Amino acid sequence: MSKYARIREFIYLGIGIGLLVAAYQFFTMAVAYMGKALVATSAMSALIGFTLIVASIQLFRLSALAWSVEEVRKGGEEGKG
Repeated sequence: MSKYARIREFIYLGIGIGLLVAAYQFFTMAVAYMGKALVATSAMSALIGFTLIVASIQLFRLSALAWSVEEVRKGGEEGKG
């Protein structure tokens, strides 16, 4: 199980980076829509971008938590041996 526990934190990190890239795309679309005077579409794109940023930050925190739990668990096993 510990072999697959190390993969979990990288999955969270990868999904977080993917959401960060998607948020950047939505922010650039919001700026482009604002230039075309599409205010409601621009606001919706910005809202989606902010939502994706928040989700990305939460996944980064979850990745750090998974990494720290695994390190604590690994340190506890070394202390027992």
